[in-house]
Amino acid sequence: MIEMPDDEKFECPPEILELAKQIMELTDMGVALIKPEIDAVIHNRIENKQTIERLLDRLLDYAGMSDKGLALFKRLCRYYFPIDPRVTAEYIYIYRDLYDSDEDIESGDE
Repeated sequence: MIEMPDDEKFECPPEILELAKQIMELTDMGVALIKPEIDAVIHNRIENKQTIERLLDRLLDYAGMSDKGLALFKRLCRYYFPIDPRVTAEYIYIYRDLYDSDEDIESGDE
């Protein structure tokens, strides 16, 4: 059940729940596929901006849908910040534009 703002209950149709489950499974698979690439970049201290930015682009798809995706996004941003602080900040702003609500921004939550 999903709680509505006025405390009414809304029952989600099973088909919608199944689609949501499939989306989460695909998201988890995507995160699992990109993680070794990120690990390799960090472990091997790769500083190729194009490689790192390509990974950050891909991570933006997962960062707002998965805690693991967000953790990888933050990890790669922390790694990339000393290499290119301006572009790293741009990726953080892009993430916030895509996924943070106005309430999160006003309260300072992430």
